[in-house]
Amino acid sequence: MIRQVGLLAGSFLLLLLRNVSAQGETTTMPSNSTTPSPGPNIVAIVVPTVVLGLLAILTAVLLFLFCVVKKKRQTEGTYRPSTEEQSGVRSVETPDALKLPKEERLI
Repeated sequence: MIRQVGLLAGSFLLLLLRNVSAQGETTTMPSNSTTPSPGPNIVAIVVPTVVLGLLAILTAVLLFLFCVVKKKRQTEGTYRPSTEEQSGVRSVETPDALKLPKEERLI
């Protein structure tokens, strides 16, 4: 899902930049005009910044939700001992033999 959102955002960004550059080529201003020439295109700077910011926020939210769900699955659940008894699987194994301490001897 994140890959699709990134692909969609990238496609939108390319389409927007293509339209902005096409508009810049078609509009020409007369050289004897008294208006100052425009600086760098603000749209080409703002749009990628906003898109990347939104993607970063979306990624952070999805990562947070993933961690919360993972933590919840670890701490909450159902206990069904009958299924373990039927399958014969034991969760705690008993040791075969306990090691006895060494005998104490006289010096």
